[in-house]
Amino acid sequence: MIPFSKVSRSLVSVLLLAWLTGCVTTVEGPFSGKADAEKAVQSHIQLGLAYIQQGDYVTAQQRLERALAINPKSAGAHAAMGLVYQRQGEPELAESSFKKALSFDGKYTRGRTYYAAFLYEQERFADAVRQFEIAAEDTAFEDRAQIFANIGLIQARMENYEGALQAYQRSLSLSRFPPPNVLLAMSQLLYAQGEYHTGWQYYSRFLNQVSQGRAAHSPTSLSLGATLAREVGDRNTEASLELLLRNRFPESPEAKNLRK
Repeated sequence: MIPFSKVSRSLVSVLLLAWLTGCVTTVEGPFSGKADAEKAVQSHIQLGLAYIQQGDYVTAQQRLERALAINPKSAGAHAAMGLVYQRQGEPELAESSFKKALSFDGKYTRGRTYYAAFLYEQERFADAVRQFEIAAEDTAFEDRAQIFANIGLIQARMENYEGALQAYQRSLSLSRFPPPNVLLAMSQLLYAQGEYHTGWQYYSRFLNQVSQGRAAHSPTSLSLGATLAREVGDRNTEASLELLLRNRFPESPEAKNLRK
């Protein structure tokens, strides 16, 4: 059996990374002196986020300090500064910045997701779920499905599997294209509960995404699929997935643990 903790931890790390990469927008050229103060603040924030994505935290901090010099109450600038501190290993400064951002704008959903991701990193799982739940109340937020996916993943870390399943299902209902990681997590949870046929249905949807080039296999996904296929009596798919596992990832623990 595949330990659920292994699946959930790897998937959470992938999904939470999207909060940073999904927020950066392109800045076309330098800031124009004719733009108003708010546009200047937004320009500095966007550049700061871009530098964070590149790992240049010093330049990012300089940009965000310029934004705060223009508007000391900018929720976006304080939230982005929290990301800088988080990546520099300054958790107290990071949390202070995130809280400051939300104190200036309690409806700043993107900033709240940054804070929730930070709390998860600190292994404050209940606090992280609570912040994601508040963020999920924003029905206009473009990444709402992602929020529910993260709730599900963290609930699984806390071994609240029923809550995890509910959150995953909510995420899938909001997704135009079901996230492959969520389909795998659903499959694993249902397998762990003995719901083999239902788990296989979700895994089959993941296989469809692989065939369409929208998802890729890992040792864990192949091992899970082979296990589910065995449970539902699909010997051909079981053999096919085990062969892929041996050929693509021969040195992986999953390949070495295959039945001989």
